[in-house]
Amino acid sequence: MKKILLSLTVLISLSYSAEYNKQEGTMLSLACGSCHGTDGKSSGTMPTIAGANKDELYKTLLDYKAGKRNGTIMTKHAKGYTDAELEQIAYYFSKVK
Repeated sequence: MKKILLSLTVLISLSYSAEYNKQEGTMLSLACGSCHGTDGKSSGTMPTIAGANKDELYKTLLDYKAGKRNGTIMTKHAKGYTDAELEQIAYYFSKVK
């Protein structure tokens, strides 16, 4: 049982171990601006994602990608990215003040 728990802990920590690449995160986040505003600071009805918690935003993006969450266009958008790219997007918006 201890080996299983240790293995799961290692696997979970590896899934969040990507290094933030500012250039990649910035580039990937540009597509979000048309709905969520420049740098994720929405002035309309879409949620502001600037300053969001990285882990929560990443999980939300993964949920959209997997179809676990419904959205008008987000499910289609999220499916166009790899999990690593979604993590870079989450990193980027978590760092916006």
